[in-house]
Amino acid sequence: MDIKELFQNAKIYDISVGLSSKTPVFPGQDKFSREYLSKIAEGGRANLSKISMTSHTGTHVDSPFHFIKEGHTIDQVSLTSTVGFAKVFKVTAPKIDVNEIKDLGIEKDDIVLFKTSNSELWELEDFSYDYVYITPKAAEFLSDRGVRAVGVDYIIPEAFDDTDRPVHHILLGQNIIIIEGLNFTNVPEGEYALVCLPLKILENDAAPARAILIAF
Repeated sequence: MDIKELFQNAKIYDISVGLSSKTPVFPGQDKFSREYLSKIAEGGRANLSKISMTSHTGTHVDSPFHFIKEGHTIDQVSLTSTVGFAKVFKVTAPKIDVNEIKDLGIEKDDIVLFKTSNSELWELEDFSYDYVYITPKAAEFLSDRGVRAVGVDYIIPEAFDDTDRPVHHILLGQNIIIIEGLNFTNVPEGEYALVCLPLKILENDAAPARAILIAF
């Protein structure tokens, strides 16, 4: 295989969310902030900044340790869960339930990415409580199918008021990695190569990531 030729004909979609003080975050969490420690414009030899955010800001990957006491931390998560063959499914319903996904052709070891109207919510600075979410029964369906990872285009995959967080427990309890904070604006449904690399933060519950889809 000629790798150079392969990528010359490829289309790359950046499905990551830009990070700034305007990036919406889950209620109660601090927003992204940046402090310049040195600026060339102010006489410094270089531009150098310090950033502050939670590990669940913007595009990020949840490890099982996020909700499972003895679960793998983010540095222990296999990259085969976030790099590989992925399917983007468009769901127009107000919630992702079994009826919306049972006939989509989801198979074992798939990386499943759900494109919804949530991608439009990234234009808002504040958290939106009216978002498309995954139901526990749909999470059980995905778990039974043996998928490798599930990606959603908002900050949380399940209903806000379901404080037991069953979707997290169902998926992460089976080592099914959750990718949150994706943006599928202008991304068609279909099959892609996903490259999503969480920062290798040792012994942590989650990590920010840059995620792209490649259509060959």
